Amino acid sequence: MSSDHGSLKAEKSARLLPVFEVAIVVPTLVGLTVAIARDGGSEIREDLVPLIIWVLIIASVEMIPVPVWRGVHIGLGFPLMMVVAFLYSPQAAAAAALLAASDPREFRHEVSLLRALFNRCQVALAVGSASLIFHALGASVETSTAPQLIVAAGLASIADYVVNTALVCVAASIHFWMSPLRVIRELKVGRLSEYLVSYLGL
Repeated sequence: MSSDHGSLKAEKSARLLPVFEVAIVVPTLVGLTVAIARDGGSEIREDLVPLIIWVLIIASVEMIPVPVWRGVHIGLGFPLMMVVAFLYSPQAAAAAALLAASDPREFRHEVSLLRALFNRCQVALAVGSASLIFHALGASVETSTAPQLIVAAGLASIADYVVNTALVCVAASIHFWMSPLRVIRELKVGRLSEYLVSYLGL
């Protein structure tokens, strides 16, 4: 009986997870393309060389993923992606994150194309959200005061965390067929307060 129940859950997960992934990947890629094309890609062209350098640096760092729980990994490039989010427009930061979010499992063909795209798109959405919040607050790394930067960077990091965690938790909840709250409890490293302080500290 339990074996049949487990098989049923696996079948539901196998059907629903790709639907969720497509629901994130397609709008993200289309929206990012439209956002970049809206100004003819001028913002990215102006900063193309430094953006490429950032992508290469972050991609190299992201090739050292840290396993957290049941095949879920976290990358080490978060602080660098936040720098990109603060320096560049949301669409430029999101595009850079999409390209830089490397995963060695992609090269070993351990994840499907759809899963790889989902992983990259959810990172792009998180980084783009952080950049949007940072710049919406009028913050600038060149002209803002230290208190302004701390507040803006803190809120931007929270936005990144919320978007990233929400998308990963929903995907993991569907994949393992368990409640999102349980997934959140399993995903956090150490006590939640310590994890959040470390995240914001980065």
